Amino acid sequence: MAALGHRVTLVAVGEVDAEFSERGVQVITLRNPYQGRISRAMRFSRMVVERSMRVVADIYHFHDPELLPHASAFSRTQKKVIYDVHEDLPRQISTKPWIPSWLRPTAARIAERMELRNIAYVAGIVAATPLIENRFRTVHRQTCCIFNAPLLSEFEREFHPNYSSRRMVYIGVISEKRGIIEILKALEQIDGRLNLAGKFESDLLMERCKSMPAWSKVDYHGTIDREAIAQLLEHSCVGLVTLHPTSNYLDSYPIKMFEYMGASLPVLASDFPLWQSIVHKQNAGICVDPLNASAIADAVNSLFDNPAQCHLLGLNGRSFVLNEFNWEAEAIKLNTFYQHLMH
Repeated sequence: MAALGHRVTLVAVGEVDAEFSERGVQVITLRNPYQGRISRAMRFSRMVVERSMRVVADIYHFHDPELLPHASAFSRTQKKVIYDVHEDLPRQISTKPWIPSWLRPTAARIAERMELRNIAYVAGIVAATPLIENRFRTVHRQTCCIFNAPLLSEFEREFHPNYSSRRMVYIGVISEKRGIIEILKALEQIDGRLNLAGKFESDLLMERCKSMPAWSKVDYHGTIDREAIAQLLEHSCVGLVTLHPTSNYLDSYPIKMFEYMGASLPVLASDFPLWQSIVHKQNAGICVDPLNASAIADAVNSLFDNPAQCHLLGLNGRSFVLNEFNWEAEAIKLNTFYQHLMH
């Protein structure tokens, strides 16, 4: 938005309270002094809101659901709020492991009522998927869908993956729901290695993974920056996005899948209908049952054995990202939505 000429201020959590400018964006960081999920969500969100209200702006764009109950405070002072819905909150809550299973249905209903009650105070809603857009459009006229698409600037340079490397890659949060256990079980049946980067969801999961037989075939890189990610992608030949079929993932558009495509890597993705419609239509990879380690292994081995096919699938995916599915195209949609609400 700053590149399109807007004056942008970002208020976000940080290690310390600070203010600075970066790439044309004024950044205000606030240290969260609270412990515990509820305190962090409720008490710290009030701190964020109080600081944000001191910023003079035409639009206040909320990215976190815990900020939504404060929309009425902005509305009373004629400030326009956008509620940015990254995930389907009620469905997301129903899968949270830290909420007791018996309590999840009630928590999900409370979250849905909270959303519906408070969106009366927002000027517009930005949804990350068509499913979320359809859910909110029935109750709020000013709703649009903006995809979380890859930055075109990060993929305009040429990518030359090593299609003969027999290395698959997974980058992102490492968790059971994102398929790490099945990936490691599949790796036992694969003649190749895994490039793994990202943060483990817990120390317990990390220790469990390290104890599995296939860990000896894993090159774990930890949390790495964007340049290191680009280099890792070029030293791989298949990108993995085999997330479990939870309600939170079935209708999502995983950014990593499109980043693999942008880097000319064929993708091995979960066989969700939505993902199949993208991967198969673009002829950019293979979809498998993410809960079936043998199916994952068979698909990876078939790609490892056919570098020419990897090259073709990779080129198809890259063309899709460069020409259709990229953030620069989505930014224009978001800017148009901003202009509409301001006028």
